[in-house]
Amino acid sequence: MDKKLFTNYFYNILYQVFTILVPLITVSYTTRVLGDALGVNAFSGSVVQWFVIFGIMGINNYGIKTVGAVRDDKNILSKTFAGIFLMQLINMLLVMVIYIIFISISTFEYKIIYFIQALTIMATMFDISWFYLGIEDFKINAIRNIIVRTIGIILIFLVVKKQEDLWLFVLINAGVAVLGQMIMFVQLPRHIDFVKVSIKEAYHEHFKENMILFVPQLATSVYNIMDQTLVGIFASDWEAQSAYYQQAIRFVRMFLYLITSIGSVIMPRISNVFHKGNNEQIKAYLSITLKLAIYLSIPIMFGTAAIAPSLVPWLMDESFHSVSYLIPIACPIIILVSLSNVFGIQYLLPTGKTKAYSTTVVIGAVVNLISNAILIPKLGALGACISIVLAEGSVTLLQIIIVKKIKLDLDFNIKTFIIYLLDGIIMCAVVLLIGKVLGPGLKTNVIQILAGVIVYLGLLTIIKDDFHLDIINKGIKLIKGNDNK
Repeated sequence: MDKKLFTNYFYNILYQVFTILVPLITVSYTTRVLGDALGVNAFSGSVVQWFVIFGIMGINNYGIKTVGAVRDDKNILSKTFAGIFLMQLINMLLVMVIYIIFISISTFEYKIIYFIQALTIMATMFDISWFYLGIEDFKINAIRNIIVRTIGIILIFLVVKKQEDLWLFVLINAGVAVLGQMIMFVQLPRHIDFVKVSIKEAYHEHFKENMILFVPQLATSVYNIMDQTLVGIFASDWEAQSAYYQQAIRFVRMFLYLITSIGSVIMPRISNVFHKGNNEQIKAYLSITLKLAIYLSIPIMFGTAAIAPSLVPWLMDESFHSVSYLIPIACPIIILVSLSNVFGIQYLLPTGKTKAYSTTVVIGAVVNLISNAILIPKLGALGACISIVLAEGSVTLLQIIIVKKIKLDLDFNIKTFIIYLLDGIIMCAVVLLIGKVLGPGLKTNVIQILAGVIVYLGLLTIIKDDFHLDIINKGIKLIKGNDNK
């Protein structure tokens, strides 16, 4: 991994660590102050996300891919940005109007909450993070997110005091999102010249390719948003079940982001390398990221599942204690999404194999929809957790089959995977034992985390795993400033 990739990954990880700390800081307070009202926030948020998806279409992935390919030519880069952003702006304005009309004529309870959620559409309207990810400038994205989230945390503690303050909670979250997108424009003149692009030119140049990426984006949204929506529709006590599911899946995904950050960093690089026709370099990058994804996802999956029973009881309100068993059930998505991130986001999309990628996520969406419809009415949030695992499992399996047929020939073997898996199981047993002996509490969780890290890394050191030792050596050289590769 060269210096720029490492720097980008560092800033991405810095932000992801911050996103892990934010819920840990706020969840104890919000579950006690807002309680089941968090379910209203979760359901209304899932409703507005459907409008966002149809407005933004595939612009996030398309923007990263396209900008990454042309970033070396400032004139083309400037025109590309102008065209994509103009199309995004118009799309989102139309969606904003449709959403306001829809909410005005709907029969939803808590209608004021849905109107406030419209700010989420505005935030997406001005979201140009895809540009900075495409040019591999991760620093501004990380710093921006940390600043606005910190402002949001402070405001939540200052003004949200009771269940009736739910509207303030929603307003703060959506408002700081808008603020965060506005900040992104400050640094833009450093990278591009502002050029005029007609609406006709923007849509002619970018709409068709963007629509191709919209299919997988829509399908992915079915099992990232639909489950939350269906819990709100089908579950008998929908407010509580929506809140439980949101907290459980958020907890699992916040650790998952530590691994999918690799995809955000490597996707624009592979797009650029593919544009230059260097297939061997693509294989080299993917071999490293596949090893890294497995190396990280296995301990994170087992560690998250093992720590949940002793974390949730003291972190969340007593009414949310069922989340402690929902988290372990959803944890397999950590390794499943990590693998599909490598095969799908890092390889199939940037190398133009969009049809193959779309097929996998569409099938995953169908699996998720069917399993949700069957399981949620009977099991509520538990059914949604099972469904998301089934969906992600089907996507990952199909992508592995596709990559095998392509004969990509990555430098990785099943023996290494089994070694990491056994190491993770041993680590999980140790962490669970500590939780059983010491009981729920912050001190227990700190000891569990330290013990888990020591056991996992210690065993790999003892058996002298090549990839593990290489990471340690690379880290030491980078700290000392001796690794110039």
